[in-house]
Amino acid sequence: MTVPATTQPTHDHHTDARHGSRPARRPETPADRRPAPWSLPAPAPEPVPPVAAALAPDLAEILRCPLTGGTLIPVDADRLMSDRPFRDGVHPVYPITRGIPCLTPGR
Repeated sequence: MTVPATTQPTHDHHTDARHGSRPARRPETPADRRPAPWSLPAPAPEPVPPVAAALAPDLAEILRCPLTGGTLIPVDADRLMSDRPFRDGVHPVYPITRGIPCLTPGR
């Protein structure tokens, strides 16, 4: 298929460094560039408190599982588990974040 001559682009454009009304760009220096995200140092991980310090003993005595009503027992430094199974014999497990147990079901 041929294109009519009136719609074909012409290549009479002059390439000039100053195009339009934009000011000329100054050359970039390494100090002007932001570092790439993968080259940034990784953040330090949060320190994990030991099991005894993760949850106050008085709080551990009164906490109950919202799904089964069972007592919550510590699994490790950052998790609690119900002593009663919920469905299909599965014991619900809840995370402890910064010393605060998250007892929302379905998380």
